Amino acid sequence: MHCTDNTQQIMKTLLRTTALLVCLSGATYAQNRSDSTDSNKPLISQDTKQDINQTVDEAQQTINEEYRQSVRYQNANELTWFQQGTAFGGAGLGVGAADSKFSLGVNLRAGYFLQPGFAVGLIYNTDRIVGNSYRARQFGVMARYYPFRTRVSAFIGANLSRGREFSDDIPDGTKSKYTSVGVEIGAMAWVYKRLGAEIAYQGNFYNKIDPVASLSRGGRLKLGVNYYFGQVGNKKRNR
Repeated sequence: MHCTDNTQQIMKTLLRTTALLVCLSGATYAQNRSDSTDSNKPLISQDTKQDINQTVDEAQQTINEEYRQSVRYQNANELTWFQQGTAFGGAGLGVGAADSKFSLGVNLRAGYFLQPGFAVGLIYNTDRIVGNSYRARQFGVMARYYPFRTRVSAFIGANLSRGREFSDDIPDGTKSKYTSVGVEIGAMAWVYKRLGAEIAYQGNFYNKIDPVASLSRGGRLKLGVNYYFGQVGNKKRNR
């Protein structure tokens, strides 16, 4: 919560600083122009300009201090889950909808942190169109990065998979295979000891898929849980 308040305060200060700089630039430009009598008359006094400059300097100092506080908070409260050498396993449910079709999928993952916050691993997914004979399964590799690693953590990720489709529209004996690339963004919250719950949105791109089901195999909203095999807690607690 403290981290979120810091972020909101920084954004407000940035907006105020930007507005002040725009006003100062406009006033300076107007001041340098001559009026109809060709005499330069300043629109604002020197004292006023000094006050504006002082306000801008104070705002910049506030931004720097808020940033330093945010960094200190992150360092003090970073979960040891995300340290180098930690492994994790997870499972989730994916939901998609397009062209009046709904799809459900189960996704499994296992990963290992090569560096703090950066993990690579393996994934296995299954998909099924509700009320349709279409189904698919795929296996691949993934990479994730967690830029924020506290009790509420954000992440971005990508994966490359090889899959196969099954449907009544696909002739028997035909192997309908495809390659897919997925990009995801999400957030995870610490719910209990080594357990985290996550929500993510993933966009998928395919080289070829069953044209009957293709419209329902785009983006996915994913809900899941991860179990981390590293130490429990955060840096501050472990001291």
